[in-house]
Amino acid sequence: MTCPLSPVEYAELDSKEGREWNQLCSPEIYDEGYIKLGKTKGVFARSYLSFYDRIKNFVIRDDDVWVVSFPKTGTTWTQELVWCMMNDDGDDDFEKAKKDLGQRFPYFEVRANWSPRLASIIEKNVVENEAVSSDKKHFFQDSFTLAENMASPRFLKCHLHFSLLPTQLIEKSTKAKIIYVARNPKDTCTSFYHHSCLLDGYGGTLEQFAEQFITDNVFCSPFWTHLKEFWERRDRDDILFLTYEDMKKDLPSVIQKTAKFLGKAELSPEQVRKLADHLSFEKMKVNPFVNQESVVENLRKIHGRTYDSTFMRKGKVGSWQDELSVAIVAKMDAWIAENRIEGLY
Repeated sequence: MTCPLSPVEYAELDSKEGREWNQLCSPEIYDEGYIKLGKTKGVFARSYLSFYDRIKNFVIRDDDVWVVSFPKTGTTWTQELVWCMMNDDGDDDFEKAKKDLGQRFPYFEVRANWSPRLASIIEKNVVENEAVSSDKKHFFQDSFTLAENMASPRFLKCHLHFSLLPTQLIEKSTKAKIIYVARNPKDTCTSFYHHSCLLDGYGGTLEQFAEQFITDNVFCSPFWTHLKEFWERRDRDDILFLTYEDMKKDLPSVIQKTAKFLGKAELSPEQVRKLADHLSFEKMKVNPFVNQESVVENLRKIHGRTYDSTFMRKGKVGSWQDELSVAIVAKMDAWIAENRIEGLY
């Protein structure tokens, strides 16, 4: 099908797993359900159709820095790394970073997630609610307008497939930089399940979610297509491809690699040490400017479901082993073998 509002093709989630995904997602958050968008059949909220042209035609600036990822692959970690590195004033306490990450490094296309009904609920319960402090409302504003009005240099987060990005990024018609971060599929699936329950009111089990994940029916899937589109372009001089596993293994090296990519002078050992310490999971988890607890609180009020978790949970490689069943692991192993990306996962 083609949407009358934009030229993009889309299809319904008509498989058993797709229908189940739509049923298990909170109707308060996603009352219009999900569709498969574009040639890559990326799974996004139906409301993306209304914003497709706005996304594709978004004007890119030469000094933009974009962090792009599949959800729950180290996005927030990478955002904080990039922002602190590019705004370092030599302060041990990273004073400039004591402002919500969503204001410093907003989620570019989040407005496209909201149906008209949800947008109205957000406007009433968050934006116009005087009990919610102004510095906690940025996530719920029109993200496209927010991005357009930001002063340069802009730092923007994005979960879109490469082929769904703004045209100027795809065509490399500016000097903007893209940093992509990937994570192994089993940890991604497990973390994304908890994230979906917490923020989006997902009502299924981990086993149900994993089935939907490997059949390309969860938000932002297909997982492998998302990775491959960027992996195949990793040699472009405007794209840096990072992995969560490398960041856990040797964060100082990743910091220096990122600094070089962004045109920063080589950081001193002390600068790297301070930044790595600031980026430790233990500090990130309790840092109110990055741990998204205010967003979680406001979304819980909207979807109405209680789920005992936090935005930042374990921060480990291999934590899937504590949660995925033997049966699901066997299915995922077969799925991984079929889709494996040589040199990556």
